[in-house]
Amino acid sequence: MKPAKIVEVGTRSACKEELTYAKKTGVDFFTSQEIIKQGSIPIAEQLKEKLLPYDNLYLTVDLDVLDPAFAPAVQNPEPEGINTTALIDLACTICDKRVIGFDVAEVAPIYDQGLTAIVAAKAIFEMLCRLEKSRKK
Repeated sequence: MKPAKIVEVGTRSACKEELTYAKKTGVDFFTSQEIIKQGSIPIAEQLKEKLLPYDNLYLTVDLDVLDPAFAPAVQNPEPEGINTTALIDLACTICDKRVIGFDVAEVAPIYDQGLTAIVAAKAIFEMLCRLEKSRKK
């Protein structure tokens, strides 16, 4: 089943064809530069507003969104990513009763000395805590 809406957060690079496809299909995105310049909380609020009309959300956290300083063991490490705090702020802001599932992708254990796995575990823990808190309200 095709999702009703796709929003990419932390985009750092895209080719002309990807931008054309995003515009044609209604894929919205927030770049890593927007997050770095405006701050994660204002972007999280914009993201929350954009997702307000939807009853169910599925969240994929691709650790490539992080700067390699925070998650070096990913498939495509690229400079100018966001930091761990921004990732957790963004993810946790949209973790509410509507989230029907989430996944964390792009940990490459063969290249990891532990840092990327620790960041992945922290993100998962924080999102699970936020989801549990939202379900108790």
